[in-house]
Parts: sequence; C-alpha cells; structure tokens
Amino acid sequence: MMPFLKIVAVVGVLFVGTAGGVYTLTRHPSLISARYTLTLATGPVGSDGQRVLAAFIRDLSAEHPLVRLVPVPKENLSESAEALKEGRVDLAVVRSDQEAAAIGRTIFVLRQDGVSVLLPPESKIENVSQLADQKLAVAKGSDPGLLKAFLQFYGLREANLIEMPATEFGPVLKARRVAAAVLTGPLGPGPIPDAFAGIRKSFKAKPSYLDIAEADAIVARNPAYKSIEIKQGTYGGTPSEPDEAIHTFAVRTLLVSRASLPDRVAGEITRLMLTTKAKLVATLPAAAQMEAPETERSLLLPVHPGTLAYLNGEQESLLDQTINFYWLAVMVFAVLAPLAAWIASRRRLRRSREEKTKLLRVLQLFRLAKVGSAAQLATADTELEGISDWLFERLAAGEIERDQFQFFERMIGDLREAIEKRLNDLAAMEVSSRPILKQGLA
Repeated sequence: MMPFLKIVAVVGVLFVGTAGGVYTLTRHPSLISARYTLTLATGPVGSDGQRVLAAFIRDLSAEHPLVRLVPVPKENLSESAEALKEGRVDLAVVRSDQEAAAIGRTIFVLRQDGVSVLLPPESKIENVSQLADQKLAVAKGSDPGLLKAFLQFYGLREANLIEMPATEFGPVLKARRVAAAVLTGPLGPGPIPDAFAGIRKSFKAKPSYLDIAEADAIVARNPAYKSIEIKQGTYGGTPSEPDEAIHTFAVRTLLVSRASLPDRVAGEITRLMLTTKAKLVATLPAAAQMEAPETERSLLLPVHPGTLAYLNGEQESLLDQTINFYWLAVMVFAVLAPLAAWIASRRRLRRSREEKTKLLRVLQLFRLAKVGSAAQLATADTELEGISDWLFERLAAGEIERDQFQFFERMIGDLREAIEKRLNDLAAMEVSSRPILKQGLA
C-alpha cells in the first residue's frame, strides 16, 4: 500500500507543477521571458499589405518589448493560409473566404476589396439586372471569387465579359462597345477611383457608380463576404466621390491567429495595431483601410477572445493579471501544502512504526539474554549489529533525533552486557559440570 501512495503523491505533485508551469508559459509569458515571439505569414514581398505589416513590425519592435513578430513572406495568401492551417506559423494574413479564416481567430481587418460597377455619363441603367445580355468590360486582375459571386447572383454570362486593363475603360465605354465596366479593389485609394478618373477624362464628364442594392442577398449566399457601404466622399476629389453612398459587397483581408494564442497577447496586438495605424497612414495610405473587427460574435469567422476583450474594455490589466497569478500560486500552494504534509506524516508514521518494531525486538532480546543458549545469543548479537547499523543510518539521514539514538544505544549496550553475562554463566556452568561427570565415571 505504501509504494502505491508514494506513486500517487509524486504523480500529483508533478501534475500540479506541470499544470502551473504550462499556465504561466501560455498565459503569462512575460513572467518567464521579456518577449513573446510570434511568426507571421505575410503576403508576397512588395505588396501593399506586406509593406503595411513590415512597417507595423518595425514600430512594434521599437515600442513594446512583450510581443515580437517574425515575418515569414509567402508567394500568395493561399500559401499564407496553408501555413496557418498546418501550424507552421502563429499568425497569418488570409482572406475571409479561405478555410484558415474560419479555423483561426480574427485579430484585425487589414483591408476590404469590393465590387464596383462604373457607368458612362448619361447612362440610363439604374440597376444591375439591366446589364443582362449587355457587353461588360472587366478589369484584368479582378478578384475571381467576388466576380463569380456577382455574375452568378445576377445571371450575367461570362461570354459577355471583355477583359482589359482598367485604363481602357474610358475609350471602350465612349465607343459604346460595352454598357458598363466592372472591377474589384480596395475601398480606398487604388484601382476603383483610378478607373473612375480615367473614364471622366475620356468623356470630359463625370461617370457614375451603379448601386448593388442586393448586396445583402449576395452575402446571404456567400457568408464569407460582407455587405458594405462605400460612404459618400470615400475616394475624395473635387467634388468628392462618390457623391452618395453606394452599396456593394467585399472580401476582407484579415490578420488571423491560431486559436490557442493567449488572450493577453491577442489583445496586445490589437491595441498596437490601433495605436500605430495613425503613424502608418502618413507614409502608407493603404494603412487607412485597417480597422478593428466587429465585436459581434460570429460562428463563421470568430474573433479572438483577447481582441474582443480589448475592444469591449474587458481586458484584464497587468495588475489584475498579476493578482490572478498570485491567487493561482496560493491555490497551488493550498493543494501542495496538505499533500506535502500528508506525505511527511506518512513518513513519520512509517518511521515511528519501524522504531517501535526495533524497540520491541530489543525487549525480546532482553528476555532471550536471560534464558537463551549460546547459539541463540550469538544470533542475537549479530542481530544487534544490524540494529546498530540501522540506528547510524537513521541518525545520518536526520530521521531520528540524537536523544532517540542515545536511548537505543544505551539499551543495546545494556543488552550486550546481559548477553555477555549470560554467556559467562553458561561457560561457568559447563566447567563446573565436568568434574562431577568425571567422578561419576570413576
């Protein structure tokens, strides 16, 4: 029974200690290391998103020692998503319509790419359905996912699409070879306002944006996309464009983490993204599209709990976390202390029983010393040698007190004297019996 209890006690101590260490390492890395290093899969080198993240990483390393990001450039966002799914990186830049966005946890929205339909000046088209059976110009490099969702919803035929650079939109619209131009791009500076300006230059008059009024219905079919509104004046200019809000839908480019990223670290990255955004906009206009994710909980694209806690003002302060850590330490101590006391008491009980057994044996040998034979006394003396060795070992190990040792030592000394006296008496009796035996024989 005793070995089993020892095993249980040791396993319990190891389990509690390991659990405490793992909790500290994952939840409070700053208590162990000055920095928490994370790998980040970015887009291809040279892209706007990669440049924004590179600038963010530089500012991050200069401002805060807790979190350190190590960029891992990828050829495209598909490779970035695969790296996150396979657990080769801690964070990755992925699209909202990729599986990795659903598996991971969203920390920040880096940009949104939407669909835009441009009409020539004086166009009579008022809704997208009127584009059926019309020739449409489509910009080269348009997002294939967004374009497919747009065409399928309205029943537009790919055979009616004419792919071309966006710079050619103005001439083909003016020549009436197409009824409208379709392109995708960021909801900010980029290809959409550039195409608008090119059409205006060709016509010497202002073109217009076609409102995608059914954006909500498109998103209902494709939940990875988001129904958005291009607000009046988003693209600037004089007069500002657009001159009224335009409805459309978009795919989001997200900064996504592994699900196991500690809440504290996720919240810290969210805070730093928000605080450094203003600095980056001055040198990188693309950074203006960065924004915090919505705080509504989503089953499709879950936001990291640490990010939600920060955005909702519920993130624990460092003081609160420190207090919680000490409470955890107190709880661990409260578990370990009784366990250690129980183990110590079991050891003391075992030693007490062993001492009692040795003492009883010494008393038995005292009785034997009075009536035992020479052979029995020789065996008893050998046994006393073993008891003496046991006493010295216990004394050296600190398992018995010196006064206990001295008590046993005196008893063993007295017992050996009794054995010696008994042996002498036996020897005397043997000598005295020999003459009597000889006289009887004579």
